[in-house]
Amino acid sequence: MSTKRATLYCQDDGEDIAELFVGRKIVHSEMGGDYPVFGYEKPEGLLVLDDGTKLYLTGNDGGCACSAGCYPLESVASVDNIITSARVNCEPDDDYDSGRGVYEIFVFAENQEINVATFSGSDGNGYYGTGFTLSVVRG
Repeated sequence: MSTKRATLYCQDDGEDIAELFVGRKIVHSEMGGDYPVFGYEKPEGLLVLDDGTKLYLTGNDGGCACSAGCYPLESVASVDNIITSARVNCEPDDDYDSGRGVYEIFVFAENQEINVATFSGSDGNGYYGTGFTLSVVRG
């Protein structure tokens, strides 16, 4: 268990997540590092902002052999320009759909929309959770 304190956000905290990015750059992005654990799950990726803030990305792990509720992190990206806005995309927008789902974090910089994180999976029967967690450690 980590001794670091983090503020936790999920896919439903779109406005708060957007505030983290606005006015910042993403100076570093990576997947699969040896990250501290916040809560129960080990993060799968990291975004580092230009002020030193670290955003640890963790997809929901349904914990079931059937993979229901599992949303692993599939991609991350850096952004070398000042971010002017951000949004979270949730498809579907509820957790009772048995088909494939995706959660994405998009930022807007230099007149472009950039996908900086993608989680993809399936809710299955809806009993194993959905989405992602963003654990924020201020620099």
